[in-house]
Amino acid sequence: MNIEFTAITMVRGEEDVVFASFLHHLRLGFDRLIVLSHIEHDFLRECVAELRDRYPEKEIAFVEIEDEQGFSRRKADYINGALDIYLKKDCFNVVYGFDADEFLTFKNRLTVKDFYAAFAQRFPGEENLKRFYFRLPWINVICKERIAYQQDLEGKLLEAEYWSLGEQASDTKALFIHRQSHRLHMGYHWLMAKQDGTVLEPEAEIMNFAREWEACIYHLPLRSVEQFFARMGNYVSSAAKQEKHNRLSQFFIDNPHINRQHFFEMCIAPTPSYPSYEALKADMGPAIEEMVLMAFTKLMVKPRIDIGRALSPANS
Repeated sequence: MNIEFTAITMVRGEEDVVFASFLHHLRLGFDRLIVLSHIEHDFLRECVAELRDRYPEKEIAFVEIEDEQGFSRRKADYINGALDIYLKKDCFNVVYGFDADEFLTFKNRLTVKDFYAAFAQRFPGEENLKRFYFRLPWINVICKERIAYQQDLEGKLLEAEYWSLGEQASDTKALFIHRQSHRLHMGYHWLMAKQDGTVLEPEAEIMNFAREWEACIYHLPLRSVEQFFARMGNYVSSAAKQEKHNRLSQFFIDNPHINRQHFFEMCIAPTPSYPSYEALKADMGPAIEEMVLMAFTKLMVKPRIDIGRALSPANS
């Protein structure tokens, strides 16, 4: 049976990491990369042009979106609409949706096609295709070296060494066989029934197979202090357009004794900055328990595990 592999992403900014992310997923074996560019298009055009030159055998689609006000409510419509347009109708399609700072990986640096082939061997027959649906663990990683916050057309982050901070979430980011009955939810990154919105749950046996393969998403949330400040600026911009409540920047406004750069340095330190979350809260105050902030403060208390050059290709 004919199978094609498609990765899809929506990007605004992220110029220090986006090329590395695109390159990684093409190296991982995806036949098609769909890039939805939101507002800031110039550098993404350069990335796509470079990758089309490197990989003429792959399809790299590039769509510019100028939608601004209320955009977050329509994000999933753009994603699923693009899948309807670009996926071929005469074959089965393995699909993966990702953000620019996320990197799908498998054990021993094997590819997505290796993973699918092993699945098909374990669960043979077309009747098992619908079972190919995974929600993969999301693992925060920290780069050991400081890489400048600038446009990158080399993929420098792929050659760096990393510390892992363990699973941030165990069931996010769907990798799946596309089906007309479901749509990809780009907030939760799960499959949901088009008819009634019911969340599709993966089978335990199938998820155990993914665990055997150490299938996971490496997430690079903080890469430089400039990127961290830019991220806070994006929160401010989104809050101004009433897209989301700007809790991160508000925290620093309400707590002037906490220096933003020091906050960043504690997140990416080679050892945990606090012995426990209770110690962190005692130092920073109860406002630190806001959900958006906890995505960062968890980095201050979790132990580091050396995973080396986890994003470099198998032949490097």
